[in-house]
Amino acid sequence: MTSRPSRRKLVNPEERTLIEALQAILRLSKGTINVPLSYGGWKTDMISLAWALIEHAYNPVSLSNDLWKYLTDDNGKIAVLSEFLSPRGASFHRIAIVKGVTPKHRLTWGDVAKRFQESKFLITLLENWTREIFNDMCIPMMAKGRTPTPSEGGETARRNQWKLKRKLLSRDGWFSPVGRVMDSSAPDTITPIGDNGSDSLEAAHIIPFSSSRNLILRNMLSKFAGEDLHALLTDKINDPSNALLLTATAHKAFDAFKFGFENQDGRYLLRFVAPFRQLPGEVVRHAENEEIVVATNDPKIAKPSSLLCNIHLAVGRVLWASGAAEVIAKIIEDEEEIKAGNFEDEYWSQVSASYLQRQLRSLQDLDHNGRWDPGVEENLPICSHQIHT
Repeated sequence: MTSRPSRRKLVNPEERTLIEALQAILRLSKGTINVPLSYGGWKTDMISLAWALIEHAYNPVSLSNDLWKYLTDDNGKIAVLSEFLSPRGASFHRIAIVKGVTPKHRLTWGDVAKRFQESKFLITLLENWTREIFNDMCIPMMAKGRTPTPSEGGETARRNQWKLKRKLLSRDGWFSPVGRVMDSSAPDTITPIGDNGSDSLEAAHIIPFSSSRNLILRNMLSKFAGEDLHALLTDKINDPSNALLLTATAHKAFDAFKFGFENQDGRYLLRFVAPFRQLPGEVVRHAENEEIVVATNDPKIAKPSSLLCNIHLAVGRVLWASGAAEVIAKIIEDEEEIKAGNFEDEYWSQVSASYLQRQLRSLQDLDHNGRWDPGVEENLPICSHQIHT
């Protein structure tokens, strides 16, 4: 059984009940509700993604509360739910106590899921909530995931990347924590470990550098984590606490969320997320769940953030458990073609429309300096289901 990243303890019985209820409804609805999330020319399953978000969220309390608010933010919506939602023969406290409505019937989980599946109103609400996260968190996290190499971008970007890499080399001692590959710039007194060889190692951001310039993405990640990440993802985006030293192939796989690290009590445990056959050799050189040693050389340089490592792993589990990761990878390939100038037919016009809308939404950060506040409605991301093409 796959272990879960460390997260806040669920101390509220009502919140625990809410999570269990949503998990049960979505799990029983998989395969019975066919509502695809379309983007460009590709589709992913809405119910599978919604289930994975509640099942694998870094902070399931935050995300479950957000979904519940989406489903019940006015009397009309709560009236629909109160007609059938009474899990396992007992009143559901989130309705009975918070809203003062007592469900009319006692139903099994199967009955609840069936009635949910028959409610076009609730399914549309769930679709809008899930699409917003798909468009504004899932796609940007993968599409903008790759960290530029020092040879790319402008002079400032190159300087920053070299500066970050030098800090990581000092922290990790000329070797990548994953695969134990030596950096090719190591002095002659340093030799490769066994047959691991040497390579030009890269500084890989744990949370994409682009999040520092994308307010909507930071809002979504804050919601996913259940805490305000704005300062961390702006002021410290290029800090060693948000970076790992990896080979180019491991870097690419890490940006695609094919593997990650779970930090438990200061120990970095390697977790495989994608199928084994998709993992690079440097990763499978280790056993799954093996402890990876990092930051042994210079204690003055920050270790990888446990919070950011665990959020990265949770996002990866959502993407791969739902099937969204492979779909988004194809979306990214199409967008690369668009940037290369391919506009030949209707299919490519769909891709370009979706890509343009996503880029325009990310530019909203240039006009706002807001911070995430779970209690302020206007600070939440704008509903993005209109991006559906």
